[in-house]
Amino acid sequence: MTTNWKNVNNWVEKNCIPWAKEYFKKTFVGLKEEANGCSVEITEIKKFNGDVDVDQRKGKVFAIYDVDCDFAIKGKVNDIDIKGKINIPEIAHDTEEDEYVFDITIENDNSEKRPIKDLIRKNLVPAIKSKLVNFQGDLIKANTGDVYIPPEKMTGHPTNTTTNIVLNKKPAEKKEPKQKEIVSLGSWNKSITVKDEFFTSAHELYDIFLNPDKVRAWTRSGASIIEPKENGKFEFWGNVSGYITKLVPDESISLKWRIKEFPENHYTDVTLNFVQESDRVVLNVKQSGLKIPYDEQVKSNWVNYYFNPIKTTFG
Repeated sequence: MTTNWKNVNNWVEKNCIPWAKEYFKKTFVGLKEEANGCSVEITEIKKFNGDVDVDQRKGKVFAIYDVDCDFAIKGKVNDIDIKGKINIPEIAHDTEEDEYVFDITIENDNSEKRPIKDLIRKNLVPAIKSKLVNFQGDLIKANTGDVYIPPEKMTGHPTNTTTNIVLNKKPAEKKEPKQKEIVSLGSWNKSITVKDEFFTSAHELYDIFLNPDKVRAWTRSGASIIEPKENGKFEFWGNVSGYITKLVPDESISLKWRIKEFPENHYTDVTLNFVQESDRVVLNVKQSGLKIPYDEQVKSNWVNYYFNPIKTTFG
């Protein structure tokens, strides 16, 4: 007798990347929002990198995925043509709706184009989120037949009457990954400088770094704390901590800053300088007391964990 029995005790896995790419194309390309004389539309899925799998283990079917996605966008603001992209760096099976990060990039950005970012943040991002919440269920429903066969249709093997399909349910809790060992070289005498521009005022950006509610918003963690005063402590993500050494309102913030991997009681010196220009503020970050390879790691983290989330959250 031939068999079609797939509900084995071993892991059965289907690579669903081709299906997922087509799903995102059909779901998101053409999505459009208009308001206050501005319009924006998703025109293309420019990047879709990662893994998308539907799996069966002991009769339970579930999805595991982690994708980095870019949407190409076009639009108009005050008759000015706009092009850019929206990056969602992590679309994962265990990502909550309020944990998605949307990194908005507009070509040749300037203050005249700022309304398009407001439209994306207030209208398009919620529309994208409302469709992302359906992805996991649709993925499982469309691909279950390739990894699981109902007991009444099984041939050639005894059935397992306790099997079930898990829709929109996370697989077993992931264990905390082991911290990678970092081999450091040299003395703690390395310095870095990081610079970026924000289309806001120095007063507003200064407040974004110190206001506890705003800090919890851009760190995306209700556990983030900051005491906005000299000698006030801060702690972000359970990994970054320190205290404020000096505050010059709307001009500079000086910190003693460390991460868990540093030797006990070793702090670096950080100064954030806010330079107000006509339509933007330039932020200069200077940090000393680092060593190889922390210097390059920390420099990258200022962009990925501070600047980009602040722009995504507040524009």
